[in-house]
Amino acid sequence: MSIQPGVGYTFNASSQGSNLTIEKPWAPWATYATTEDPGHPFKIVNVSIRTVGSAKSIIYQVQSGIINNLVPKIDDYITSTEVLLDRVTSGVPNPPTAELTSAFFDASTKTSYITLRAGAKTTSPYNYPDSVFSSNQYPVIIGGNTFPVTPDSDTWGYLVIGTITVDSITAPTTFTVTQNVTGSLWADRIKLGTTTAKYYYARI
Repeated sequence: MSIQPGVGYTFNASSQGSNLTIEKPWAPWATYATTEDPGHPFKIVNVSIRTVGSAKSIIYQVQSGIINNLVPKIDDYITSTEVLLDRVTSGVPNPPTAELTSAFFDASTKTSYITLRAGAKTTSPYNYPDSVFSSNQYPVIIGGNTFPVTPDSDTWGYLVIGTITVDSITAPTTFTVTQNVTGSLWADRIKLGTTTAKYYYARI
């Protein structure tokens, strides 16, 4: 009978007999080294400079996350429509890409504030955030040239998830991304009497 060496054992045969050794060599552990950042909900990613003729702008994506179990939408510059952050096309993930033109940057700080806006439903039941996708109160990611985009109101609450700062708002060549939010969120809206509604957020 002929036995060949295999993974996890060796076999030796001679005129003096046969020897099966199972101590070494063991099959090596499979090791995988990677430097890829897995990211996190609401992380600003794939930021780049878009050039069309002489015009330049910043394009970016936001990794999908949830606020009160709702996936926000964002304006996809390719289709010019608001779509969910976790958009899927033909069964394949197809995250939307947003665009920041010069109007979305603060003229002095050269910063755009990437903001999560969400509002309460305007008709009964007045749930927050509004879960109707077509509603203006549905959670949406927007860019703005002030911090926050506008002050909180009875209509909407605003949370800056991060910023993008450029060297020039009309002809950017470099940019810096700063992240404020690093996870999905649970939010509460509290309104008492005639005072302006207050918004509170917790990472989940």
